[in-house]
Amino acid sequence: MAKKYPLEAGYKEQSTSKEAANKINSRGRTRKLRKKTLDAIRRKGSYGATPEEIAEILSESILSIRPRFTELKLLKEIEDSGDRRRNSFGSNTKVWRIYNER
Repeated sequence: MAKKYPLEAGYKEQSTSKEAANKINSRGRTRKLRKKTLDAIRRKGSYGATPEEIAEILSESILSIRPRFTELKLLKEIEDSGDRRRNSFGSNTKVWRIYNER
């Protein structure tokens, strides 16, 4: 059965990446984290949020949250606001907001 990315976590290679995707999907964690991520971005309003900011708010690993941003973007739930903020590594990162919220 084909995966339903972006509704379920996806993978590019057939070993550890596939195993991790299957594990997170089997527990429904993908949907829960995606919803929590979307709700947190919504609460930020027009200020928007970066993946790192949401990971901190939700007390989750950036490795669990960053893929949820990609899924939400593909689902047209969020969009690039055009703003950039510095992350903890001193690099500029995209600020995301709810789709069509201007």
